[in-house]
Amino acid sequence: MKQCRFGVFGFPVSHSLSPVMHSAAFKSLGMEKCEYEAYAVTPENLKQEVQKAQEAGFTGLNLTIPLKEKIFETGLIIPDEFSKKAGAVNTLHFKDGKIKGYNTDAEGAFKALEEAGCSTDGKNILIIGAGGASKSISLFFAKRGNPVKIINRTDEKSKKLAEEISEKTGNRNVFGGGFETGWADLKKADMIIQTTELGMGKYENVSVYDRLPLEKGKKKEEMIRDCLRGGKTVFDVVYNPEETKFLKESKISEDVKTLNGVMMLVCQGALAFEIWTGKKPDISVMKEAVTEALSKEKENQ
Repeated sequence: MKQCRFGVFGFPVSHSLSPVMHSAAFKSLGMEKCEYEAYAVTPENLKQEVQKAQEAGFTGLNLTIPLKEKIFETGLIIPDEFSKKAGAVNTLHFKDGKIKGYNTDAEGAFKALEEAGCSTDGKNILIIGAGGASKSISLFFAKRGNPVKIINRTDEKSKKLAEEISEKTGNRNVFGGGFETGWADLKKADMIIQTTELGMGKYENVSVYDRLPLEKGKKKEEMIRDCLRGGKTVFDVVYNPEETKFLKESKISEDVKTLNGVMMLVCQGALAFEIWTGKKPDISVMKEAVTEALSKEKENQ
């Protein structure tokens, strides 16, 4: 088998566990000649780096923050219908001289929820953030007919996104807003999906709850407990750290179910792997590789 090259582009990208995960998947399938590495690529250099990868004979790439939306500006890709509507691509496939774009984030999030036994049928979904991950996840659930509310620090962005998604899907129960209504939105939701960078990197000690305006005379803990009653699911797409401040604080409500981004990482990665190779990887092998790497990181801190 000839050498096959894959990678993930992002900035920053040193924290990514995609190389560990995909390397384990290749090894389990006897595809040792395939290599997967992380590459620090800025939005300004994206076009030339994708072209370089194509010239170097790469088979596939993943894109992470802040490149999922920027890739459209390069004019290099042919996006599939879903990623075109979502306006975000996280998977590139180099084939027959063309670069095809896909989005496996949304289906990965859905599969992660299913794996955790969290049914989304008919549930009111609150999505925090209006970036690349939010775009695809919002579109996915709106297409399924779920009522969706998107909130963002700047409400213009979330309102615009909600309008676009409603128009593209025909779902009239898609709305956008700012953080000022966040507590009320949490109360109405059955499922909360956190898609921002809060909780990771330089924002590791920041929770979404820190950004929501408290009611006069009430403490944050009291507001959380009040808004998360009723067995809600709180899903943070961040996987490193495994438990963000947002998830930790959500557990103040005793009957809440929390879910981190590990299985979303694994499920979206497995979908990308299948696009590139035509083979289904072993999800349990991929998950084990990620959890082992996270444990080692924790030990070294």
